[in-house]
Amino acid sequence: MTNARILVFFVILLSVVWGGTGRAGDMPPSRVGRVAAVQGAVSLRPAGGEWAPAALNDPVIAGMALRTAPAARATLGFGTLQVTLSSGSDLEVLRLDEAAGQIGVNQGRIGIHVARLNPGETIEIDLPRGGLWLAAPGDYDITAGSDQQQTRVAVFAGQAHFAGGGADRVVGAGTALALNGNGPGTVGNAAADDFVSGWRAAANSAAEPAALAHVSPDMTGWQALDAAGSWQDAGDLGAAWVPNSVPDDWAPYRYGHWRWVASWGWTWIDDMPWGFAPSHYGRWARIAGPDGGGERWAWVPGAVAAQPVYMPAVVNFLGSAGIGLSAPDPIGAVVAWFPLAPGEVYWPGYTTDLDLIRRTNAGAVADVAKIGAGVGGEPPGELLTASYRNRRFASAVPRAMFAGGRAVAPALVQLPAERLDNAPLLLGSPQIMPPASRPVVVAMASAVHTLATILAPHPARAAARTLLLRPNRAFWARLHTRSAFATRVAVSASRARARAIAAYAHSTAHSARARTRMASAGRTRWH
Repeated sequence: MTNARILVFFVILLSVVWGGTGRAGDMPPSRVGRVAAVQGAVSLRPAGGEWAPAALNDPVIAGMALRTAPAARATLGFGTLQVTLSSGSDLEVLRLDEAAGQIGVNQGRIGIHVARLNPGETIEIDLPRGGLWLAAPGDYDITAGSDQQQTRVAVFAGQAHFAGGGADRVVGAGTALALNGNGPGTVGNAAADDFVSGWRAAANSAAEPAALAHVSPDMTGWQALDAAGSWQDAGDLGAAWVPNSVPDDWAPYRYGHWRWVASWGWTWIDDMPWGFAPSHYGRWARIAGPDGGGERWAWVPGAVAAQPVYMPAVVNFLGSAGIGLSAPDPIGAVVAWFPLAPGEVYWPGYTTDLDLIRRTNAGAVADVAKIGAGVGGEPPGELLTASYRNRRFASAVPRAMFAGGRAVAPALVQLPAERLDNAPLLLGSPQIMPPASRPVVVAMASAVHTLATILAPHPARAAARTLLLRPNRAFWARLHTRSAFATRVAVSASRARARAIAAYAHSTAHSARARTRMASAGRTRWH
């Protein structure tokens, strides 16, 4: 092994081990998907983690893998990209950012709907027999293939290019390419079965989505809004979306649970099928009901941002850093939080990058250039002493229920309004670490497996990229110049560095104590 690969080995090892211990990175992924539908037994595996049952609205980022059991299905949503897994399928998200999406399909069958491709964006599907590049918006049915099964690519709309295993072919709309690994393959007509008809019907709507008049198509989860609510003019707030039906005691960030996700820390997982976009973008406000009736909750996405930035939960917390709020026995400590309102700055606990913080607030805050850091990169004092409009609607649960990822609604604790009004403010994070994670030896074993996967030669994909880069295919050469090895190494190195920085920051208790003192001493008034 060369010195460079030895260095890569340790970088990836550190990355996976830090990820397994649940430490958040300082530079989170730039693009995030979600588990949009689950039917039957579906499992999700984070980078360097263990397989666990997948839940609706789980965030999906590069490095994660998903698999379906026999008779199970699942759908992933990534902005304008939708991926549906048939039963007995196994895929890994290898790369996910503004420039490219790369998915490895190890076994089974997937359907992909691409509503739009941004200029310069590429979508690559790695299969056991080669690589497939989706060159245009459309619908694609892809079977991974195996020693006993053909690899098959059917294009119902759009255009794809497959290279590998002796094949180098463009697959046009209405055609299907079948390969057995020996020769260029055969081309026939694309024929839809029940699997294809199902996901195509769900992905293709005849009506123009109303949501796209108010949000960016790159906002993950917008597809679920139109069927579950309505848009209305909220005056100075702009367009607002109101859910059609919610429980009487419903409030944002109350029906769901918290989960620790590497790169961000505590992340809200909403129970509602439509809950992803309103939980991770925009703000929530109380607006008048029809004909001037009582107030109701409305989600305000704000001005359309070209590349909306995902937030783990657009909330602030209450209590002492790392502890929470005290409550009467036998409840003990509780964790409380409330949704931010339009115009209120979200200051994350997972980064100190001021440019990222400003981009995160773009659209929701009128002038993000005015957002500045306090002393030593700490949050500015005015955010700690500000009056937050939704503070009185805070939700609180016992700390053990919060950290254990239990459902929030059944565990709600009622605290006196004065207790919430006078509690210290914690911006973006309760600064509570998750329960002890798996032993390091297990994480190390997972890291070694990940490294072996990266370093293992893959003749089919290597040949595919060689074919794509030959001189008479200049167009494809411009699009696909990076290898999977370089991509994975770069991602792993970035995460390792980010998580190391975050680990150091979390180990410094002075910052947390300083925030609490500032909040307690400098508060002007609370509502």
